[in-house]
Amino acid sequence: MAQQGCNMTIDQLLNDPLTLALMRADGVDPVSLRMMLTGLARRLAEKRDMPPFLLTFSDTAMPHAGIQGG
Repeated sequence: MAQQGCNMTIDQLLNDPLTLALMRADGVDPVSLRMMLTGLARRLAEKRDMPPFLLTFSDTAMPHAGIQGG
């Protein structure tokens, strides 16, 4: 879980149980959000002529199993 004053990566934030609980309460689909952010990162990398791997998310990070039910 996130702690005050810590720096989290996007992957860590999107997999944090508190973040997942808030997204679920707000009706946010974690997979759709991850896909949107990945696409945005790719477009930003293209505009800045940066290698896309600097802005992509890990393929292994998945929502917490206890939160993801519907």
